[in-house]
Amino acid sequence: MKMLRLSVCLLGAFCLVVLCAAPDALGQRNLVQQFDAATVVLTSGDTLRGPAALHTDRDVLLISMPDNSVRTVAALSVAAFATRGEKEHPANYFDQYYDFYDARRGYFYGNTGWGPLPMQARRQRPDTARVREFRTFRWNRGNDYSDFRSPAFFEQLSQGPVLLLRRESLTERPVSAADPMFRPYYAYAPIAALPRGTMGYYTTIRDQFFLGTPDGKVVMLRNPKRDLLAYFKPESDRVERYAKEHRLSFSEAHDLAFIVNYANSLRHPAP
Repeated sequence: MKMLRLSVCLLGAFCLVVLCAAPDALGQRNLVQQFDAATVVLTSGDTLRGPAALHTDRDVLLISMPDNSVRTVAALSVAAFATRGEKEHPANYFDQYYDFYDARRGYFYGNTGWGPLPMQARRQRPDTARVREFRTFRWNRGNDYSDFRSPAFFEQLSQGPVLLLRRESLTERPVSAADPMFRPYYAYAPIAALPRGTMGYYTTIRDQFFLGTPDGKVVMLRNPKRDLLAYFKPESDRVERYAKEHRLSFSEAHDLAFIVNYANSLRHPAP
């Protein structure tokens, strides 16, 4: 009985925390990523360096200059940029340990042959050392029936000539007492004692994947596996077999980068 009362009390306290945090989560819909260092190459040929803030929803970079001023540059003026030392992440930002440098340069050769780095090796590099590379592409914002394309920032996750690109955005999902995250707190509580309805909101980063083609176009991967195999249709059987043999997921950014690298090697084999 004491265990039951304790579980219910803990659940009530945890619910209060989530409810109090809900307004903050609701205010985090726009993703802003802070970096300790950035190198920005402008379309004019000039280069800017300094701490930077990336506003993904507006495709704008705010760069802190040496004279303590802040320079705002839009995607229209940026050819590419690289960042290091992302300051903070949402709690479930899964690939914060990954460094895509190994994926952008091709393959890793291990005891099992050509394939991605094992999970343990991927996590050895600290997050503050992770270099992220971004490029500017003209994009129709997901409207396949529009010919209008505006400049947008995309993170490059693989090597070419066909690039795996990513855009990140914040999304919120409602949390109820039945959510697995509350399981330790209501394990001994009767169902009737659990709160009903939405208790708060959980903020997470959502990945959108794209292919950057050699002619500068952007192909949106709404269903990464289906759309990627459709783009590499002549190579699709071998690509799918490669992913299965190496246990690579078409929905995880790091795994998908190696799948795109392999597809590129089939379509454009090295001389």
